[in-house]
Amino acid sequence: MEIILALALIFILLFVVTAFVSLFLKVPYVPTKKRVIQEIIKQSDLKKGQMFFDLGCGDGRMLIEAEKSKQVNPIGYEIAPLVYLSAIIRKLLSRSKAKIKFKNFFKEDLGKADVIFCYLMPAELAKLAKKIKKECKKGTRVISNTFHIQGLKPIKTIPKNEKTKIPTLYFYKI
Repeated sequence: MEIILALALIFILLFVVTAFVSLFLKVPYVPTKKRVIQEIIKQSDLKKGQMFFDLGCGDGRMLIEAEKSKQVNPIGYEIAPLVYLSAIIRKLLSRSKAKIKFKNFFKEDLGKADVIFCYLMPAELAKLAKKIKKECKKGTRVISNTFHIQGLKPIKTIPKNEKTKIPTLYFYKI
């Protein structure tokens, strides 16, 4: 009985901390749907061995799918504890080699990325644009789900498709 109570308290604590992180940092957990992931991978020209970063990787589904279908080297960043835990579980269950870091990507160097994926709110994307311009090498590609990144010019935009439920996708090249 004590073990069950302790596990329940740990879960509640993780849930509260995750909710606090989402509210405080204004980055809610909104998973990318599988059909959207497949479209992004199809459109992104990923190559085997490339460094693929997912900023705010959620449960890791984009990392794992990109690794599985294109043999990229995936690295994800997540700061919400419960969501991070779900990413680790998904990684283990899928036998992925993805590196999933419990870190704030704004405090990490993005310079090794060949391709960066993000599904973030516009205010965070504006801050991210400055970081990308400062740290990323020429030729780094950036993909944003739903929101345009102020300060970057897209090389390709796929408009929202109501029929397939694919949101607007923005593709950039540094």
